[in-house]
Formats: sequence, C-alpha cells, structure tokens
Amino acid sequence: MMSAQLQQQQDSSERPASTSASASAPAPVVAASQDSHGTHSAHGYSNGAPLAPLTNRAAQSKSPYLRAHANSPVAWQLLDDDAVSRARTENKLIFLSIGFLASHHCHLAHLESFSDPTLAALLNTEFMPVLVDREEHPNYDYIYMKYNESLNSVGGWPLNAFLTPELEPVFSGTYWAPPGATSANSDMDEAEDTDRPLDWLTVVRKVHSSWKDEEKRVREEAQQNFTELAHVISEGMVDHPQDAHSTRRDVSAIDYAQDLDGELDLEQIEEAFARITRTFDYPFGGFGQQDKFLTPSKLSLMLRATHFPPEVQDVAGPKDCTFISDSALHTLRRIVHGAVHDHIGGGFHRHSVTRDWSLPSFEKMLIDNALLLGLFLDAWLLSGRDPNEELAQTVKDVADYITSPTMMSSQGGFFTSEAADSLNKRGDPAMRNGAFYLWTRKEFDTAVGDENEAEVAAAYWDVQADGNVDPQHDPLDEFLNQNVLRIAKTHARLSKQLGISAADVKQRIASAREKLRAYRERERVRPTVDTKIVAAYNGMAIVALSRASAVLHDQDPERANRYLTAAKNAAHFIKTQMWDGSEKVLYRAYSDGCFDTAGFAEDYAYLIEGLIELYEATADESWLQWADELQAVQITRFYDDAPSTATSVHTKCGGFYSSTQDAPHTILRVKEGIDGSQPSVNSVSVSNLFRLGALLNDKKYTYLAKASVNAFSAEILEHPNLFPGLLCGIVPWRLGGRHWVSVGDDVAAKSLFHRAPRAALSTLRYHNPRNADSWLRRRDPSLRLDEAGIYTQSNESPCVFRKVDANDTPWIRAPVAATATAASGTNTPAEALPPSGPSISES
Repeated sequence: MMSAQLQQQQDSSERPASTSASASAPAPVVAASQDSHGTHSAHGYSNGAPLAPLTNRAAQSKSPYLRAHANSPVAWQLLDDDAVSRARTENKLIFLSIGFLASHHCHLAHLESFSDPTLAALLNTEFMPVLVDREEHPNYDYIYMKYNESLNSVGGWPLNAFLTPELEPVFSGTYWAPPGATSANSDMDEAEDTDRPLDWLTVVRKVHSSWKDEEKRVREEAQQNFTELAHVISEGMVDHPQDAHSTRRDVSAIDYAQDLDGELDLEQIEEAFARITRTFDYPFGGFGQQDKFLTPSKLSLMLRATHFPPEVQDVAGPKDCTFISDSALHTLRRIVHGAVHDHIGGGFHRHSVTRDWSLPSFEKMLIDNALLLGLFLDAWLLSGRDPNEELAQTVKDVADYITSPTMMSSQGGFFTSEAADSLNKRGDPAMRNGAFYLWTRKEFDTAVGDENEAEVAAAYWDVQADGNVDPQHDPLDEFLNQNVLRIAKTHARLSKQLGISAADVKQRIASAREKLRAYRERERVRPTVDTKIVAAYNGMAIVALSRASAVLHDQDPERANRYLTAAKNAAHFIKTQMWDGSEKVLYRAYSDGCFDTAGFAEDYAYLIEGLIELYEATADESWLQWADELQAVQITRFYDDAPSTATSVHTKCGGFYSSTQDAPHTILRVKEGIDGSQPSVNSVSVSNLFRLGALLNDKKYTYLAKASVNAFSAEILEHPNLFPGLLCGIVPWRLGGRHWVSVGDDVAAKSLFHRAPRAALSTLRYHNPRNADSWLRRRDPSLRLDEAGIYTQSNESPCVFRKVDANDTPWIRAPVAATATAASGTNTPAEALPPSGPSISES
C-alpha cells in the first residue's frame, strides 16, 4: 500500500497531533457527492485539443498568503471549479498544500522546496498543484489535517496532501526535507531501503509512479481513506440518520417548551477535572512533558472551578476546585514569565517548543492573543483585581498589542498575524526565524546603553554572552549566541544579589524595556503582517476587548475607552464591509476587498459572541439586535435539524455543522465539538444560544443550546476532558444561569456584572420602562420591571426578580489565593512552585 510505504519514512520532526475523536460513531453527512470513476479524457487534452500549460494563479486570490507566492515557479492553482475540472479532464492527482503566512515552516517550504526548479516542473506537469490559505478555508484544513493525523500521528503546516480528482486523500505529510537534501539523485528504490527521512522529490516521484502504474489500486485506497476519515471526524453524529437528506425537517416543528432528556450531568465536569490533572505538568504548568500549546479552553474551564455554582463545586469537591483553579493560575504565570511572552513589544507567540516555555514558535496570532486576553482577565479577577498585580499589567499588555497600529486596520478590524521570520537588519539578504525578537548580549547592551541598567535587565531576562537557547532545542544552530527574553529572577532576588532596592530594580528594568523597544522599532524590520481581516478572529477580539474595557473602566478609563472604541470599530467594519444584509450572508475575510468565501459557522458564532459582549458593555441594543439576526441565519445555514434516531422522532440531532450543505469542494460535512487551539464552534454556539435565550426570553434558543450539547453526549461521556467548552454548557442546562436586569442603574450594573470572573452562564439586560418602542421591548415584551435598580431573575420562576445590592457577587465561596506565585507577580519560572493541594478524586 503506497501510504504505508511512504509512511515508514515520514520525517520524525513533524509536530505532535491533537487527539482525534472516537471512531465508533457513524459517518457524518457527505457534503459533496463522490463522482464515479469512469473513462477520462486523454492526458493533457480537452475535446482533442492540447491544454495550455498551467500558469500561476496565486495573484488572483485576495489572500496575502497566496499572493506571496505569485512568483513561485510552481504554477499554483486555486481550489475552485477550474482546477478540479482540469484535474478530472487530465486525470491528474491534485497536490494540495495548505498553510498560512505567519508560519515559519510554510516560509521554509516555499524557500527551500517549492522554489526548486525540478520539483516545480514535476508538480506542474504531472499534478494539479493547489495552494490554500488555512485561515480562509478552515473546512479544507480540518478535513485533510484529520486525515494526516490518522495517517502519521502528527500534524502541522504546511499540510501537503495528494488527492484524487474527486478530492479523496491518497497520501499526506507536513514538512519534508528539501529536494536533494538526502540523496543527490533521489533514487526511490534506494530510498526505500534506508532509514533516512524522505525528501520532496522522493515523495512526489513515488506518488506519481503509483498513480501512473496502479491507478485502480490508488483509487480504491483513496475511497477506503475517505470512509475511514468519515468515521474519525464523526463527532456529534451518533443519532444521525443514515439518509439525512430524505428525512430533513423544519427545525420549527419542535416544541421548545418540552424538557430535553439526556445523560450528561455535573459528574462529567468532575471526571474532566480528574483527567486533566493526569496530564498537568506541575513543575512548569501546562500539559504534557514536551512542547506546550496555550490550550485556552482547558485553562478557562479550570479557572472557572471556584466560581461555578455551589452544586458544581459540591460534586467536584471545593478543595479540588481550588486546586484546579490554582493550577490554571500557575500555568498562566509561567506563560507570562516565559519566552512565549514578547516582553518588549507585548503580546504572545503561538506556542512553546520546550516544556519550560523557554523557546517559542515565533508567530504572533490575533486568535491566540484575543483568547489569552480573556483568560488573563479572568485570572486577574480571580486573584482579587488588584491594579498593581502582575496579571493586571498583562491584561493591558495584550490589549495594547491587539489595538496597536501593527494589528489594527485604520478602517476598523484586526489583522490576522505577524510572521515568525523577518530580516534582522535592513539590507540583510535573507529572513531569519525569530530575528525580530532575538538578542546577542552585545546588541542588548548597546540598545540599553546604561551599563547599570543593562546588568540588571540582562540578569532579569536571562541574557547571556553565549546565548540562552539550549543546544538540544537548536540542532541546526539557528539561535547560536542568541538570547530570547524570559524572566529568570525576581525583583527581590535581584535586589539582594545586586545590593540595590527592589524599587530601583523595577525602575531599571522598565527603562531598559523602553530602550529595547525603541531600538527594535528603529533598527529592525518588523515581521510581515497578514492583513486579512477574518470575521471569526475579529469576533474573538471584540469579545476580549469589550470585557477588558468594562473591567478597566474605573481603574484606567483612557485604556478602557480605547479598547471599547476598537471593538466597536471592528464590529462596524464587519457589518458594513463583510455582511450582506439583503442576502443574509456573512463573508469570511477581507483584504483589499471582501473575499468571495462565505462565512463558516465559526464566523457567525464568534461574531455573535462579540456582539453580545458589546451589548453588555455598552447597553446599545443595536448590537444585540444584529446578534439575534446572525443567530437566526446561523441556525438556518448550519444547524443539524435532521430527526434523531434516538427514542423520540420529535427530537432533532442538534449541533452545528462547520460548513453549509452546498460548501464547494468540501467532501465531508462535520461538526466540531472538541476544543483545540480555539474553542470549538459548537461550544461557542451553545454559550451564545443560552445567553440569547435568556436575554430575549426565547425558549427556542435555550432548547437548541441544550440539544447541541446533547448531540455530543456519547463523546463527552467517554472523553469529557476533550470538551471543556461544551462541559460549561451542562451547567446552565441543569442549573440555569444568573441573569441580571438593570433598570435605570446601568453604570452600577456594569461594574457589578463585569467584575466577576466568567464561570457559569450569566447575562446582563438593560431595561428602560419608559421606552416601550425599543427593539428589545418589541422582541420580548414580557419584562415588566419599573422601579430603578439591579435585579436577578429566578431560575425556578422566570417571572420573579430579586433586587440586588452592590455587594452581591455570584457563586463565590471564598477568594482563591494565587498559591502558585507571590501576589507581587515577580516569581520566575525557575522559582515558581506548583500549586499544593489534594489530588482530584475520581468517581
């Protein structure tokens, strides 16, 4: 089998894969019909006439990633009807390469491999080479990455997949050695008899040879790959009928007042906590003992533990909940101190390639920083909201980065990323990984200038004469004599070591930071910015900035206003440039014009969440009105309303598909429930539905939220720790939420509502009894409160409201101490202790 033959030689340097879903469920809906494999036109001919040679079409795309390869010798095509039709006409395999502009390895592949004339000629003549921006088309990326992970047990980018003309996967991999790197003549037979890693020419020639000599077998393997892939990515499909199209019904046929049965309960949260502790890295924080990703959804669930309702804490154990929250705080402080934090310019890199957070992957992504902003905000609130606490400065640091000119369009909206690679100095011949962020000791001292300041700052950030990158993590000597900044010593320790006051230490570090920032901006070339404005990622930024603004309003009003203005400008930009109100279509991305790609379910979900946050931060109900409109569209386009095969024929399957039924060139329609580098579309959608259901008194939204959680019950029961976002949906399903209403006391209500860390479901509605004609009053005329004040709604009797005072805080037993590090926030990765406490009990 060709896949097996090549798989044995896969380069072991590829990135570890995330855990896939269980393969025991039925196959999901096939979104694109699989064409019959009949006769094909003669190779290279159409209607008897020879076809013109392929030409590079990358410049036709609006994607900055594709445009960056417009001059590549590979004749890159777009994944569209023209490319797929020609592949079928010529009976060629499609070579699909998926990547993104910020990626170091994508940059390296195009520099070292796709620029090779031999490889380019082979791809151009014997394949249909197609280039895809994963941030424009997450649907393609998700499907073929799952195939790659099932084949190779690793993932990463660029993702390179060979497909039949019907888009079924034949073989895939990520980063292979450049052409000729392992063999001067790349002899295939010789390569098969050695243990050396594959290079590009070996792979491409072997795949082409198999297709040319054994097409029938390759097609049969591809069909089997497709079938197996359908089972691997079958989350949320246990009760889905085999023939979904013939049984599809209108979702409005449901009685939304009925009670929804289901097996999920609070015990799944307890079990998730128990499993999370098994992989927690107590010395360094995070999960696992190798490289570390930021895992925002998992850390968010852990932070919520002590602020869940008492019923949840009683099930999980109050001491265990404290331990879980402390562990998350410990991790976040290690992230702040580590090299994944850009200590000079703010913001965070994509992940750490080391266990101890000491060496990052240098891409800086909007998505990571937006999600981390929300995490650090909750961590700060959980720690007591001290304005001098380290986490308070981290919140401002990340929000300042997101709203900086580097990441924010002058038109409104936020750009996608900054690249890992850049020129070290103007005029340098080639870009280098991490060049913008690395320092030799000599350059560091020159930039700081003052010898005393440089001594303190170098000790603080671990800047050494021969560099601070461990050689075992630098096999190619990329970072020889280079330093990546990370906090190594506390202010107190430096004070004692150097014989100066802690205040002097702090002042010298702050001065050095500003000098290093100025030097870096003046002398170095900033990494390339991907200027795509992606609806989903902007929704994440709107969420975090709206919350940060509301929390900081009384402590730092200038920053709070700046953050809120940026969030509102982004929402306005999306509404005016990326939303077609007449056709009810949200578009995925914008860069020098709106992309043709229609938005995916995640674009609707994250934008809806952002609009809800904007409403709760501003009391401007126009944002809530648009959220309601978008939610109706998301349900129409993406909700699985096929009747469930479970006990009741009146129950729908539930959950949201990631793409529409008519999404072009999408071979499978999938539901994503597992949280990875970002919360899954279903976890965000469930939260939105619960919140809108409460804000608008809409039973349909609340029912669909419960049904969407229930759709993943089989997988959650088996692997609850993989679904932290959906686990949070169990709490309002079983216990209801905390719903606030402000009647003429909006300022106090905002302060009271927003200063509580996010845990279980909570909403804030603004009610003006004198404005009977407002949209919100028309949408829900049931609210009858007239007396000024702040109220909470009873879960048992929704028509009953209780007045609250300014000392009311939801679901708090006692403040959680930051046991992992000192309150001053100056402990370092070398000195920070793991949280102490009992182990999590297992049921």
